Amino acid sequence: MKKMLWCCLVVLLTMGAAAYAATYRVINEEAAVRKDRRFFAPIVIRVPYGEKVESREVKGDWLNVTYRGTQGWIHKSAVTELKIDWTALGGGKAAESTKDEVALAGKGFTPEVEKAFHDKNPAMRYDLVNQVESYRITDEKIQAFIRAGKLREPGGES
Repeated sequence: MKKMLWCCLVVLLTMGAAAYAATYRVINEEAAVRKDRRFFAPIVIRVPYGEKVESREVKGDWLNVTYRGTQGWIHKSAVTELKIDWTALGGGKAAESTKDEVALAGKGFTPEVEKAFHDKNPAMRYDLVNQVESYRITDEKIQAFIRAGKLREPGGES
């Protein structure tokens, strides 16, 4: 009887811990974890596509997350929540989204959709889009630009 009580206690504690922390998967090519809850805040770490982050706090559209021991804020548009499939505990097979499904949820595009758009808009300069996407600017230069321009986000933390 004591053994059964201990097992129930362990299960309840595990469920409580699971309710306290939520796991999210990054759906962008790369997501920025920032020092504060604002888009102009300095980046503390970058999280690659498909990686998981743990969140214990949500404030508005921002999640306080931990990734590889580094803590900061990530916007909810960069992630999707991973739900616990309790059927897996009973011996059933847990369903997990594929990377392609996660990407589609974040982008809304498939190769077929892109081709159809290209076919309808053949004069569009996709090479210029690729060129702009190839630009790389350091976080230090971005922060210097923000300071020089005295940019502030409405409602963001200072």
